[in-house]
Amino acid sequence: MRKIVIAALAWAFIGAASADNHSEPNYSKFQSNYYFSCPQPAACVGAFDKMMASPDIADKNFEVTLYALEHNGWDESTHMVSFYFKSAERYLEAGQTFATSPAFQEFMEAGASVGVENRAQTLTTHSIVAGDGRGTRSMVNWTVNVSDPATFVPAWQKLTKAMEVYPWASKAYGLQTLLLGNQGWATHQIWTAFDSPVEALNFLEKFYVTPEFQAYSAEVDGAVSLVRSYIANTVYEANPD
Repeated sequence: MRKIVIAALAWAFIGAASADNHSEPNYSKFQSNYYFSCPQPAACVGAFDKMMASPDIADKNFEVTLYALEHNGWDESTHMVSFYFKSAERYLEAGQTFATSPAFQEFMEAGASVGVENRAQTLTTHSIVAGDGRGTRSMVNWTVNVSDPATFVPAWQKLTKAMEVYPWASKAYGLQTLLLGNQGWATHQIWTAFDSPVEALNFLEKFYVTPEFQAYSAEVDGAVSLVRSYIANTVYEANPD
């Protein structure tokens, strides 16, 4: 179990290289994340698509992704919606829009009619992000509790550099700090992006046996703990940036 916890952090920072030209993705500053369970996935996706296509919402061009969650070992959530905001003002605009939107009310009613249950909400901010995740369809995610950042940060930086030679590295990664919704059980959310679930699983399988991981494991022992992990596959997205 200890190695699994350590790996969760290590995986997040493999193979993503930063670039500073204008062609790079424009990552969000804030993320509103909503976890829920839906016993009828097709109905939920259809209702979400209908809501986002309504004129009062579509005209705002909010960046959003609806994910189907797999191997979520922490609660009963089957899906997650993440809204991505470049600024606090944009976050406020979204709140005002959905609070007064008839389409949003219809979406909530449609969800209730098929047994949707809300599970959790979090507000996060990107502390570190690198690589280009545009066009990727599968993410491996870890919610973690970092107790010793001074040990953890330089350790994963060293590991990231060492792992760049591997062809199965992630396309992009992000470290998000939890601002709200953590209830004392976590400090950060980590994501890694891949073109497909096959690539994600290939990555997870091969990373364990690298000597770089073994060295990293010893270095960060006791600095982090794992809260939950899952794969998030994109089923709907709007206005990716």
